[in-house]
Amino acid sequence: MPLDLRKVITQISNVEKQETRELNASRLNSTYELLQTANNNQNKLLVRLTETKSSQKANFFFAEPNNDSPITTLYKSKDDFSTPHITIATDGSQINPSAHEITSASLINIGLVAIPYYKSDIPVLLSSEPTIYNSTDDIALYNFSQNIQEEDLISYERTLKEIEELVKLAKIYKSYNLPIVALLDGTLIHWHLEKFNDYFIERFITRFSDAILELKSLGIPLASFLSNSRSNDIINMLRIYNCPFETVNCKKHCSGIDSKNLQCNPMPDYKPVFDRKLIGKLMLEENATCGTRTVLFKSNSKILDYYKNDLKILFFYLNTGTEIARVEIPSYVAEDENLFKLMSNAVSLQCKAGFGYPITLSEAHLQAVVNRTDREIFYSLLKEHLLKKNHSTVRLSNKEFKKRISFV
Repeated sequence: MPLDLRKVITQISNVEKQETRELNASRLNSTYELLQTANNNQNKLLVRLTETKSSQKANFFFAEPNNDSPITTLYKSKDDFSTPHITIATDGSQINPSAHEITSASLINIGLVAIPYYKSDIPVLLSSEPTIYNSTDDIALYNFSQNIQEEDLISYERTLKEIEELVKLAKIYKSYNLPIVALLDGTLIHWHLEKFNDYFIERFITRFSDAILELKSLGIPLASFLSNSRSNDIINMLRIYNCPFETVNCKKHCSGIDSKNLQCNPMPDYKPVFDRKLIGKLMLEENATCGTRTVLFKSNSKILDYYKNDLKILFFYLNTGTEIARVEIPSYVAEDENLFKLMSNAVSLQCKAGFGYPITLSEAHLQAVVNRTDREIFYSLLKEHLLKKNHSTVRLSNKEFKKRISFV
C-alpha cells in the first residue's frame, strides 16, 4: 500500500513546535557568543587546545585553527576569477549483492566529469566506468578474516575507486597543460574505519594515500565537498575553551553527567548545534556573500594518525549562496599558496555555476547513479548470461519474486 498522506499531514504540525524553534535559536545564540569570547581570547584558546591534544583527556574530537589568524576571520574568493583551468570530478554508486537475486554479483559505477573553463578548445567529458564483481572475494583488498558486511565492503571499494578514477582522469587532462582542480564528494576523513583492525585500515589508507600522492606529484589540488555537513568539530573546540577546570579531563571531571548539562556547554540544557549553523550565523552577522570562506581548521580525528603528514586533512566552511558547506583538503594543498588559491577560487566558481553545489560533482552524480531500471537490466543481463553458459534454469528467491508481482 502506498504512503497514506492523510495520516502524514495530521502529524506534520508536531514536527517542530514554536518552543522548539525558540530553544534551538537560544542554543545557537549562546554558541555564537562563546565563539566571539574565544575569538577575543585566542591565546587562551590555543594554549588549551595544545594542552588537551597532548594529554588526550578529552572524550571527543575537536578542531584546531591552522594558524594564529582570529578564528572568526572571513575571506572572499575572487569575483573576477577567470584563470583558464579544468575541473575534474568523480562520484560513485553501486548495486549491492542480494541474497534474493540470481547471483551474488555486485556492481560499482563511477561517474567521470571534466569541464574546462575559459578555454573552448578542450573537450568536456561526461562518462561513467562500471565494474562488476562476481562476489566480494573479488575485492582482494578485503581478503582477510573479519566480520564486515558485504554492503560495507562494496562501499569502501567504491570510495577507493572514486579517487583512483579521479587520478586516471587527471593524467588524461594533464596533457592540455592547464591547471587542474580535482573534486570529490564526501569526507576525506575516513573515521568509519576505526572499528576495524589495523590490517584493514592500513590497506585502505595505503591505497587511498597513494592516489592522493599521485595528484600531489601532478601538482593538482584535491578538495572534497560536504553538503549539509553534520560535523561539530568547531563546537567541540569551543567546549575545550569553555571547560571550567584547570585542565581538560572529561573522564575525571564529567563522568556520568548528562551531555546536556556538561559545564563546558554554552548554556544549560544544551544540545550541540552543527558547525554549519554556527558559521552561517557568523556569515549572516558579517554580511558575507557567496564565495566567502572561514579560516582553515585542522582535524584531530584519530584515524588521521594513519595518514602521512602531507596528507593530514584540514577544512574550512564556504558560503555557496544556498548553504554553508564544509570543504576538506589535504595539507599539501593548504601549504601551497598557489594551489590553495586555485582550489578555493575554482570551488567557489563551481558553486556559482551549479547554483550552490559544484556543477562537476552534480554531473558526476548523474553519470554514476544506478536507478531501479538499471538494476533490473543488470540482473536480466546476468540471468541471460548464466542461462546461456550453464544451460539451466535460474530462479529468484520467493521473496524477490513476490515483490515483483502483485496478487491483488
